[in-house]
Amino acid sequence: MKTVTVVKLSKRHQMVLPKAAREALGVGPGGRVLVVVEGQTVRLLPEPERWSDYIYGLGEEAWKRLGGGEKFLAEERATWHE
Repeated sequence: MKTVTVVKLSKRHQMVLPKAAREALGVGPGGRVLVVVEGQTVRLLPEPERWSDYIYGLGEEAWKRLGGGEKFLAEERATWHE
């Protein structure tokens, strides 16, 4: 189900997160929310319990372009003996 709510910013640029959003994110008082900005799009995500799980796999494409971690490591180690 899609819920659309308009919120007003205070003079200090603050807003109250609507109940439907809090429930969807599973956050309560003192809870933390990630704000991800991509161009004109803003996404809200609950803060992960474990950041290592959240960032796992980031940079995978870059490692593939480098030929994988083992190749990169071997090339780096080869420069140690030069």
